[in-house]
Amino acid sequence: MRLLVYNINGGDADRIESIYSVLAHARADVIALTEANDERVIKDIAARLEFHFSWERGSGDRHVATLSRYPIIESHIHRAPPLTQAALETVLRLPNERIRIFNVHLLPYLLLPFEIRRWQAVGKLLEIIRSRQVMPTLIVGDLNAIAPKDRVLQHLNPPRMRRVMALQFNLVFHFAVSRLLKAGYTDCYRKLHDDDGFTWMTGNRTTRYDYVMADNMMTSRLRSCCVIDDVAAINTASDHLPLMAEFDM
Repeated sequence: MRLLVYNINGGDADRIESIYSVLAHARADVIALTEANDERVIKDIAARLEFHFSWERGSGDRHVATLSRYPIIESHIHRAPPLTQAALETVLRLPNERIRIFNVHLLPYLLLPFEIRRWQAVGKLLEIIRSRQVMPTLIVGDLNAIAPKDRVLQHLNPPRMRRVMALQFNLVFHFAVSRLLKAGYTDCYRKLHDDDGFTWMTGNRTTRYDYVMADNMMTSRLRSCCVIDDVAAINTASDHLPLMAEFDM
């Protein structure tokens, strides 16, 4: 199973061809989109790919969608605080089993108050998972958080971000991702790679915001995890790069 995680930066209709080109190039079986704000764009792309899909509104103006080659047999949106902006839960029926995917978009900004909110959101998400029937589970999406030991090239970020982070003496906190790791989830990219793996770019690649986090059942099946940057449309489709993970299923 090939799973793609991609923040499409609002998913505006005028970028639909670029977005579709990236998705078609990736040939994923499951696609988790954040900032999928225009439902019409998602319907169009799902129809072209001949995929099932679930689109839901987030708690603000940023929405989420999960598209799947496999049938989506359950779908729930979690968007009440502290789970802002949203977490879209889907259960997929694969040929031999079912898997649960949480497509998550957490609050942005690396300032400490926002990281505390992300830490709280992760706690609520783990509480929801513990209440569910046990099955292979993935937490994916734009967490807007930094993993332990990851670096952020703050000097290459836009001026406004540099000014904001200067208020915090350029300190970066790691509470949210650390909470997932302590709960037994594996950062799939970091398990296989030592390089930065940056997924966010505004002229420069500076930060890794997008993740595939796997429980023990899915970690044992992990084959690969990579950032996709080898298609021309990548530069116009979004300010994020997509992340692809492949599992033996």
